[in-house]
Amino acid sequence: MKNYLIQLIIASLLFVACAKEKTAEDYAALADQSSASGNYFEARKYLAQAIKLKPTDKNIIIQISKVYAAQNMFDSAFANLSRADKLYPGDKKINLLLHEMSVKTENWHAAIQTQLVLAQPGDSLEFYFRRIGEYALKDSSGHVAYYYYGQLVEFQPDSLSHYLNQAEGGLISGEPQNSINVLKVANKRFGDLPEILSALGRLHGVMGNLSEAEKIYRLLVKKDYSAVNQLQLATVLALQDKRAKKEEAYAMFKKLRLETANFVRVDSILRVLEKELTVRQ
Repeated sequence: MKNYLIQLIIASLLFVACAKEKTAEDYAALADQSSASGNYFEARKYLAQAIKLKPTDKNIIIQISKVYAAQNMFDSAFANLSRADKLYPGDKKINLLLHEMSVKTENWHAAIQTQLVLAQPGDSLEFYFRRIGEYALKDSSGHVAYYYYGQLVEFQPDSLSHYLNQAEGGLISGEPQNSINVLKVANKRFGDLPEILSALGRLHGVMGNLSEAEKIYRLLVKKDYSAVNQLQLATVLALQDKRAKKEEAYAMFKKLRLETANFVRVDSILRVLEKELTVRQ
């Protein structure tokens, strides 16, 4: 009986010793097992213990972020990966995961930074530049979008979308004249395509070049007699001071009232024009 008691005490002491001596890797392995069975709450508990033991361990931080992502807790996953990125700047594995979480959380600035890290010498830079340009437009970083789409125009001069996106970047950055210059180059290369004319008309309207915008929109309407294009022309006409222009705009809006009822209401515009035309009689 005495021997049995001694053995039991020794076994208990060994158990306690083993429990106290669990390493960060042990907890991470247990977390892996829990994650595999879908028990993410338990996995996070194990990883909390692991990170206490090794607070700057790259693999544990990544593991934590993956558990959060598996639970659709993308903000928490992003926060952990951002911390890992600060600890291990330039790490490709971290930035691949950080890119994914940046997109999930719509943190476009961070997404751009991941692409700058991931683009390596010898890679297809067009792929990364396209992503950076796309994210920059979403982030309203006009200068960044203008630059990278400009690079893409150099790489792929036959891609119309690059010119249009570069022009959009110029507009967002507050430099519409740069955008007009880009679209003029596109116009020479591709001709009077509706997409180019629409963008040019919009830019001239923004800059207050209403007569130039009118000329472009008239050409656009001849090529594509859609309600949207007619509305753009009517709007530019309505903004001009000449009575004849306003009368033409009034007639166009009145004709388009029923046709455009599903996506734009022109009744208020018609009332303003009626008042202006009455006053001017």
